[in-house]
Amino acid sequence: MALWARLRKLEQAAEEEIIAIPQQDGTLKRFPQSAGMDAYMNLMDRMVAGEDAPPEHLLIEAVKNSSDPTWAESFYAMNDEGWTDPIEDLSE
Repeated sequence: MALWARLRKLEQAAEEEIIAIPQQDGTLKRFPQSAGMDAYMNLMDRMVAGEDAPPEHLLIEAVKNSSDPTWAESFYAMNDEGWTDPIEDLSE
């Protein structure tokens, strides 16, 4: 097997384990699959902690700067505000 074919196989195998998020400037931000769970936990921690929230995960920053609507409209891109606002009582 030629060297270029081996390299291509390795590249394809690596791409399957990476989250690639296109950015507005045309670049791609790449993260390992495990970053998805870390970013989700960071998002939930920030929702609960309020002002004492940890800094935003790098994947969340990349999602908010994404040019792809699939990422830009995902739950990772939600604003921090509005999660704890009281809900209007419509039962009356």
